[in-house]
Amino acid sequence: MADAKTLAEEFGIKLEPDLDQKRVLFLLEDQQDLRLIVAHHLGKLGFSSLKQFTNGHEALQFMQDHPEVKPVVTICDLEMPLMGGYDYFSELRENPIYSRGPFAITLPQPDKAQIMLASENGVDGILVKPYTFKDIVPKLRQAHKIFNNPNNPELVYELAKGEYRAKNWDRSEFIYKRLADSSDKAARPIVGLARVAIEKKNYEAALTFLLEAERRNPFYVHTYVERGRLSVFQKNIEEGVGFFKRAIDLSPLNPVRYEEAAELLFRLSRFQDAVDLLNIALEKQIAFPRLHHIVSQAYFALKDFKKATRHIKSALAHEPENVGYLNQLGVCYKESELFDDATKVYNTVLKVDPDNRSALYNKAVMLAARDQIPEAIKILERCVAKHKDFELGIRKIKELKDKASSPKAG
Repeated sequence: MADAKTLAEEFGIKLEPDLDQKRVLFLLEDQQDLRLIVAHHLGKLGFSSLKQFTNGHEALQFMQDHPEVKPVVTICDLEMPLMGGYDYFSELRENPIYSRGPFAITLPQPDKAQIMLASENGVDGILVKPYTFKDIVPKLRQAHKIFNNPNNPELVYELAKGEYRAKNWDRSEFIYKRLADSSDKAARPIVGLARVAIEKKNYEAALTFLLEAERRNPFYVHTYVERGRLSVFQKNIEEGVGFFKRAIDLSPLNPVRYEEAAELLFRLSRFQDAVDLLNIALEKQIAFPRLHHIVSQAYFALKDFKKATRHIKSALAHEPENVGYLNQLGVCYKESELFDDATKVYNTVLKVDPDNRSALYNKAVMLAARDQIPEAIKILERCVAKHKDFELGIRKIKELKDKASSPKAG
C-alpha cells in the first residue's frame, strides 16, 4: 500500500530544505542597543542581509511597500510599543496581503506557561533573552525546519493566501475549502472563503461563510473585519462601522484595525465615519505618525483645515523631514490662505527633495492664486521638465499662459 501524500506533495508546495543565510532576515526589537548588538552578531554568523524594525507595525509598513521581500526567517521580540510580537505574528498569519515564513519569538526567561502560549500562538521557535549567540543559528534552523515540515498546514494557508493575492480566486477558494473540510472548528479557513466570495461579488455566500465563522469562533477578529467590509461594499455603512468597532473591541491596541477601516471608508468618501473610528485610537493613545496623517487627510476632506493642520503637525513632530507629511501641511496652509506659511513649507520640501512634483505644483498654484503668474509658470516648467508625463502640470502651464496673454491681463 502506497504511503499517503504529505500536504506539501498534495498541494504541490515547494519546500525550502535549508536555511539560506544570504536571504533577508527580519529583526524586530525596540531596544536599540540590543538590536544593534544582535544585528552585529547575526552578521558575523553569516546572515548577510538584515532588515531591522522597532515594532511590528513598522515591519508591516515595510512589507506593504516591498511585497517582493519575503524574510527567510523572522526574529521578533514579544513586547514592543505600538505592536508587539503576537499582534504582528497574527497579522502575518491571518491577513492575506502578507506572506510569512519561519517565525521565532524572543522571550525573557520564559516559564512553562509562556512557552505554551507561544506554541498556542503558532510560532515556530523561541529564543530566550539574554541571547546565547552560539545557539542562535541552531535555533533558527530548527524554526525553519518546523515551518518547512511537509505536513505543516501553515504552508497550505500561505499557498491559499498567495493565490488570493494573485487573484486566482477559484484556486484560492479550492484550497480554503480543503482546509475548512479538515476541521469543523476553525474559523480561519471559513473567513478565507468569505474573502474570496467578496472578491467574486457573491455577497450572499460571503455572509453565509461569515456567520458560520462567527458560530465556530465568536472571538476571531477577522470575521468582523470582513463583515465590516461586506456591509460597506453593500452600502450598509452604519452596519459596517459597527462591525469594525466590534473588531476593534476584540483587538483594541492593534493599529491595523483602525487603518483598514479608515482606508475603506475613505474610498467611499465617508470621512466623518473615518474620523470617528480614528478618534477611538487617539483616545486609547494609539498614536503614531501615519495615524495622525490619516486623521489629517480625513479632516482635510471635511474642510476642517484647523484640525487637519494640528494632526499633520503631530505627525511631523516625529518625522520632520517626511515630504508626504510636509506636502499635506503645505496644502492645509494654502487652503487656510496662510500663504507665507505654505511657502515656507514647500521650500522646506524642495530643500529635501528639489524635484518633488507635489511641492512644485502646489507652490506654483499658490503663487498663481496671488497673481504671481510668471513665477508660477517658471516653477511649473521646471516641474514638467523633470516629470514629462505630468499632464496636470502641462495643462496648468497652458491655462496660466492663456490667462497672462488675455486682454484683461494687460
